[in-house]
Amino acid sequence: MLLETVEDIGKLTFRLIAAVANAAPVPVRDGVVGVCAGIDYVLSRAKRRNVAENIAAAGLPATPGRVFRIFKLHATNVIEMFASSAWENDAILAWCEIEGRVELERALAGGKGVILVSAHTGSWELGARCLQALGYSLHVVAGVQMNRLLTGAVREAKEKRGIEVISPDDSYRKLLKALASNGVVILLVDGNIYTGGVDLPFFGKATRLPDGPARLSRTSGAPVLGGYCRRMGNRKLTLHVEHIIDAGEIESLPERDALARIYGAVERLIARNADQWCMFRRLRGA
Repeated sequence: MLLETVEDIGKLTFRLIAAVANAAPVPVRDGVVGVCAGIDYVLSRAKRRNVAENIAAAGLPATPGRVFRIFKLHATNVIEMFASSAWENDAILAWCEIEGRVELERALAGGKGVILVSAHTGSWELGARCLQALGYSLHVVAGVQMNRLLTGAVREAKEKRGIEVISPDDSYRKLLKALASNGVVILLVDGNIYTGGVDLPFFGKATRLPDGPARLSRTSGAPVLGGYCRRMGNRKLTLHVEHIIDAGEIESLPERDALARIYGAVERLIARNADQWCMFRRLRGA
């Protein structure tokens, strides 16, 4: 009963925030973003340090202005996650242009589904909505989102739009079922919700990274693609998809070599978007 009450409170809170965020004029929404980002930036010394360290490792001078802009981008993403729960597909697609869709279609033509590895760069939430709006069967692995009060509501909002949310506690068979139905499984591999991992060079330093992409590809036969959704300006996004490695190649390589190939590509994708890498934990060497 208590659990149901907490979930109900979370869902009501989510709906109220979403309604306000969606109804607010753009200048008001931008003002709220600036205030929230400013407060977070000032109060979060460890997060500022981690962002600066991460983007510097990715090759970008970590000036205070750049670090603050990442805080601001993250606040924008949060507000838009609430607001976009009420947006129809046409509205989402008006924001997005996609690069490399031919690679995604070619991979799905194999009938084994696609493992799409990505990172917390740009507007990853709206990138997923864009793929869903284009008609792809989307399955996203996600842990606690926002906080435990709102996680259930966030999950429900995504699933109402046709995006299945698979938590780390769910059966591994859910991932295999999604791929067997020729779905697209999205893994944000710079997150910290994985259980198995391998120490690999990442931006010049040994880092614990999830082994899930290679393991899942070996089991399912699905190829691994990489992608990101970069914010290009107000209401303009570029969704980029590229091929990384086929399941047959993964099968022929030692696991460590296959993962090195995957994370080498992830490294390049992040470096290309280091100014929009919203990573607030200490990643390298973690």
